[in-house]
Amino acid sequence: MNEKDEIRVGIDGRSLRSGPAGMATYVSNLLRHVLVLDCFDPPFPSNNFLWNHSQVLLAQRRRRWSLYHAPSYTCPLFNFCPLVLSVADISYFVREEWYPYHLDRVRRRYYLASLKRADRILVPTDFSRNEILQRFPELEPRLRRVYLGVSESFSRDDSLAEKVRTELNLPSEYILHVGDIHPRRNLEALAGAAERLRLPLVLVGRILRGGKDFADWPLLYSGLSELQLKGVYSAASVFAYPSVYEGFGLPVLEAMACGVPVVASNRSCLPEVCGGAAALAEPDAESFATAIEKVRSDRDSYISRGLSRAQLFNWKETAEATVRVYRELI
Repeated sequence: MNEKDEIRVGIDGRSLRSGPAGMATYVSNLLRHVLVLDCFDPPFPSNNFLWNHSQVLLAQRRRRWSLYHAPSYTCPLFNFCPLVLSVADISYFVREEWYPYHLDRVRRRYYLASLKRADRILVPTDFSRNEILQRFPELEPRLRRVYLGVSESFSRDDSLAEKVRTELNLPSEYILHVGDIHPRRNLEALAGAAERLRLPLVLVGRILRGGKDFADWPLLYSGLSELQLKGVYSAASVFAYPSVYEGFGLPVLEAMACGVPVVASNRSCLPEVCGGAAALAEPDAESFATAIEKVRSDRDSYISRGLSRAQLFNWKETAEATVRVYRELI
């Protein structure tokens, strides 16, 4: 779609103001590559349900959207135009303790109603698609798998690595984990692996529900710029992702793009996303310690495989695949 198309697609842009980081990355890159998108982010009301059923419905009429894209789990249940909903995963149905935000019966019902209301549902992996189909097989005709991308700005930069190492007082060698901190990220196992290997563990992310045990971690960073994050990736010895449940796991590919060998859990979508470019391990301390030693001893091979794998994922292709879904409805 380009500016010559006589259409306009609204998209919820609130994540650009308040995160979470992964959603902000997703929305910002769609906006960069899909020119007909109309970013919509009035701050009030703060209640998500009321926002969707007041601000969005008014905008659908006033801005004359041909389609509305709700990029994060929830949407208006009554609409004046076709609706596309993005759903990264359904942890809120699978294991409540794995969902990192407040969750009650009302919110769970709203998530389910949104899922069933959407004209098309975008999921980032076959894993997430299958998770939904196992519980709601009737949604199969509306599900579309669209992989996410890796920003071109993520690449190895040794001079930036040294600058950020000094700026943040990072150790000379360290294991890195990037992602908000909550139970399904399984950081207790990673901390145990780091202790076994006597390597520092650097954490980048916010403390969310269930993650308070890591609030005082000595090497915890949040609110980094994309440039700083690139430097932190580039300076790492190994990137480790012991998560037991993910819809995509974008930091894994960002680390690969920055030339860092990766160890990931053999759970959920991670084998699909890593595609043989990472060392996969059982999500426990002993297995991760063994896998980290493995990639450190065969570092160049894992870096090469990771760089090749990351190149297969780009936001331009994500945008093009998303537009093809839009065109099914308008």
